[in-house]
Amino acid sequence: DHSGYVRPVPVPRSLNSDISYFGVGGKQAVFFVGQSARMISKPADSQDVHELVLSKEDFEKKEKNKEAIYSGYIRNRKPSDSVHITNDDERFLHHLIIEEKEKDSFTAVVITGVQPEHIQYLKNYFHLWTRQLAHIYHYYIHGPKGNEIRTSKEVEPFNNIDIEISMFEKGKVPKIVNLREIQDDMQTLYVNTAADSFEFKAHVEGDGVVEGIIRYHPFLYDRETYPDDPCFPSKLKDEDDDDDCFILEKAARGKRPIFECFWNGRLIPYTSVEDFDWCTPPKKRGLAPIECYNRISGALFTNDKFQVSTNKLTFMDLELKLKDKNTLFTRILNGQV
Repeated sequence: DHSGYVRPVPVPRSLNSDISYFGVGGKQAVFFVGQSARMISKPADSQDVHELVLSKEDFEKKEKNKEAIYSGYIRNRKPSDSVHITNDDERFLHHLIIEEKEKDSFTAVVITGVQPEHIQYLKNYFHLWTRQLAHIYHYYIHGPKGNEIRTSKEVEPFNNIDIEISMFEKGKVPKIVNLREIQDDMQTLYVNTAADSFEFKAHVEGDGVVEGIIRYHPFLYDRETYPDDPCFPSKLKDEDDDDDCFILEKAARGKRPIFECFWNGRLIPYTSVEDFDWCTPPKKRGLAPIECYNRISGALFTNDKFQVSTNKLTFMDLELKLKDKNTLFTRILNGQV
């Protein structure tokens, strides 16, 4: 129920904290990874800690009895009180709960019964999935301009969000990385390999606003500057050729769409926009060589007036609204429309 929702004042790239109001598909994500989730939370103005346990087993029982699936008993307790943790396989929670006394407010989500295939992925591909997280939350971490390589040491206003990932394996040195320090996520590569950029804004019917940016990545003498994406490699192997021969498909961007799409500042990974009429290669050769059109990358940033799926993986109506004849595109120069 969003009836009491008050929309915040518009900010660049719609980077407000209201993504947490709409949720991030957490329940679906939790039960994709494991069998049970324990949510532990304490607001700054509360004396008590609130704790809720949800499990697939409970869901199945409630569904069978026609009860509300996501309802449950919320335990209210004092900080650092772990007397209710009695199972031997949950003894690690005692240490987590002891740390509560040092914090004014916090939220912890503990997933147990993790699927074996996910455990292997998390252990073996730590660099890959932390890099993907740095891509998804890139603009929350680095601000509306992204992770620009700066020569000056000036303090940016967008440096108050630190997401640190730690992985502990028995008998091994812990792996710890701050997402702010990752320099090879795709948005960082796009931002820092672009020779020039073009910003625009689109207004759709109602209050829908989309900010956009196009970046140009030239071929420099003998060096490609368009970053390669492991998910869309530009070098496609020709089965008829020798093992060490490759063909280039459409050069630079390859078959990738131009625009990645962000909703309230967060990447919606399963939706992309191929192009718009004004940035698609013309049928007749114009002033710019056709090859230039394959050397642009882009990103679209929407506010909350666009519908996304409950798991926050897909836009439901973005491209349809953007390509509506009544949508108005305007160019932004020096921050001004």
